Amino acid sequence: MQMLPEMQSEIVSAKTPMALWVETVHAFDEAYEQPKNDDFIKRVYQYADWCLDQTGGETAEDHLVTCVAICFWEHIPTNEAARRDLPHWLSWEHVMANEHFFTHQLTDEELADLKQVYAAAGGSGPTAA
Repeated sequence: MQMLPEMQSEIVSAKTPMALWVETVHAFDEAYEQPKNDDFIKRVYQYADWCLDQTGGETAEDHLVTCVAICFWEHIPTNEAARRDLPHWLSWEHVMANEHFFTHQLTDEELADLKQVYAAAGGSGPTAA
């Protein structure tokens, strides 16, 4: 609730961490609509990082690393605005180290676009994480 206070009702009503991540990704997509909400986007990335440092759950829907990978990482590149903004938040090395998650749902054209986005950004990222 400290990282995403505007999602208090979703946090309270979520039955599992996976369910909360589904709601978080929906809000993340909305944050890319105009006017873009960079502050919220940044905090979602921070929340994802925090989740990656937590101990595992007993099921996939309770295991925070799994929730981040399946709900968030797999989704980011499917949202064109988020895909084009990805170098701002994650390095190409991070994306390639977790390539399956970031490319799992992409078409060939979307994958080519992701590579072009990173090439245009110098391939390094993140610029403001």
